[in-house]
Amino acid sequence: MKRLLALSFSLLLVVMPVRGLAGPQEEYETAYKLYIAAGASAAAYHDRAGLLAARYLARDGWRIRHYIQPDGQSGARFVLAEKDLSDKRQLAVLAIVGTETAGDIKMNLQVEKVPFPGVTAGEADSAPAVIPPDSPKVHKGFHRFTQSGLAAILRDSGNLEDSAFLPDLLQIIKTHQLLITGHSLGGAAATLAAAGLISAGAAPEQLEVITFGAPAVGNAAFAQKYEPQLRLTRVVMRGDPVTGVLQTLVGGYKQFGREIIWSDPPGDNPHELLGYVDAAIRNYYDKRQAAGIAPLPPKTAASDTQRSAYIAPLQNNLPAAFQNDFRYMQEALWDEYRQILPESAFASGAADWKQEAAKLGYRWLIVPEVRAIRLQQAKNTYYVTLQQTIYDARTGNAVDTAIFSTATSQLTPLEAFIHSFRGLSVHTAEWL
Repeated sequence: MKRLLALSFSLLLVVMPVRGLAGPQEEYETAYKLYIAAGASAAAYHDRAGLLAARYLARDGWRIRHYIQPDGQSGARFVLAEKDLSDKRQLAVLAIVGTETAGDIKMNLQVEKVPFPGVTAGEADSAPAVIPPDSPKVHKGFHRFTQSGLAAILRDSGNLEDSAFLPDLLQIIKTHQLLITGHSLGGAAATLAAAGLISAGAAPEQLEVITFGAPAVGNAAFAQKYEPQLRLTRVVMRGDPVTGVLQTLVGGYKQFGREIIWSDPPGDNPHELLGYVDAAIRNYYDKRQAAGIAPLPPKTAASDTQRSAYIAPLQNNLPAAFQNDFRYMQEALWDEYRQILPESAFASGAADWKQEAAKLGYRWLIVPEVRAIRLQQAKNTYYVTLQQTIYDARTGNAVDTAIFSTATSQLTPLEAFIHSFRGLSVHTAEWL
């Protein structure tokens, strides 16, 4: 589950969506939020991918805080990220980690239902033994996991008194729109956290929940009570068994909210977060293209700066099995170049790029190429390689070549390609 892309998160933040428009624009806004949620869910993990995701979020202007359980205890861990958007809105994203420890697994197995009176820790366990059948009830383990979040503290804080999560969250709710998200157990906790905040008096219009591959959390009475109040979007990969397991094996649980079904998971396990992240990337670029967002910079004369670059189309040397990934790789690479080389423009077609770059006055010509090499000793594993060659546009001579590779053993091909951008970004920024 922690085999994630994550690093691509900021690439899709180049253009902020416009609110209030119907049709393709509205679908684009939804796709943008789904990617935000998927990327933040990846960043919630304290592993290499999570660290990379947090780094790119910070680069894009997100203020990030990591919260953990005190003294290494089991329970909810999460990321709280804040950003001031271009339309003067303030947005906060609370991303809750999914199943990660043996303690989390034990909570998953506590399938009996308990009443859901609110967010006060311990209320469910002290409820009456006889509960009316039409009362809202929720999964005991999910409820305990969510409640444990109230004890979380700020990671790397030297002052425990100033590191508690709950005061920070209450302050955020006063001034920000709050998007709560997570995958699997993290998604279940996101739903319960939002319902608890509403029960405690938070304005429903300030809250939104997006979950990925999350199980049902409560009975029909719980769904009936909170569905009118809670803006919940459930993203489900076709074939993901977790989203229906409690209804099938235990009974008495009911899903609610808007359901978005994604088909064709990239791997063998439709529940893995890496598949949801991969699908979120594709969905974002599909909807962005349909809405006509982020057109390529025009091919006009460059300003006379050392960093002005003319970028050729990505050269495709992928095997047949990866051809469906190519268009998304091209889009992601263009977004990365927009970040690191704002003085750049993009060539199109099969023109003489060296001649065109010189004619338009660019200092450099960059020719990127992607290929994938299968590893003989590993089943279905490839090295996805991004090669970048830089030419002096004035002389036509090659002045730098660099190669960046990532294996697909823990990533999808698209994710592996985007993972290589970290090396590309550092190398290009330093060289130019």
